Amino acid sequence: MGTVYYKTELGQQELVARSGQVPPKARQLLIMIDGHRSFEDLAALMPGAGDVLRMLEQLKLIAPQGAESTPAAVVHGLYDQLPPPRRLLLVRQIVLQVAGEFLGKGWESKLDERFAALRDGPGLEALVEDWLTALRRSGHRGAADAGQRAVAGALKRAGH
Repeated sequence: MGTVYYKTELGQQELVARSGQVPPKARQLLIMIDGHRSFEDLAALMPGAGDVLRMLEQLKLIAPQGAESTPAAVVHGLYDQLPPPRRLLLVRQIVLQVAGEFLGKGWESKLDERFAALRDGPGLEALVEDWLTALRRSGHRGAADAGQRAVAGALKRAGH
């Protein structure tokens, strides 16, 4: 097995704080780094992962297992795990309503299918990131910002 990476304290903080300094592809890979997946596993999940891993390592957001420091204590974020069913339903309603209004039925249907297939918190985070990116790219930054606040509020009320 190849090199296994873990999130440093800075990496954990980046996931919670969303500084905006980490590009979306790098953020997606940072989410997938769990201290168990090897370089090869990550490379299979994302084309170009080697370059992204090097960038994350240079930013001190990740480090290889066995490096001088030890993994940071986990900073619990909004997407560590799926929220309770009632909160997940609220998040789903927010996302689908905004998608239907600003992105159209195609996006609403696609997101609804992804909600049905959700298994974990990082999956929910990836879904929300894709939804927000689509909103912003289609010129609906205000709707994305309001939707992001509504989803975060629903998840925070869930005790995450």
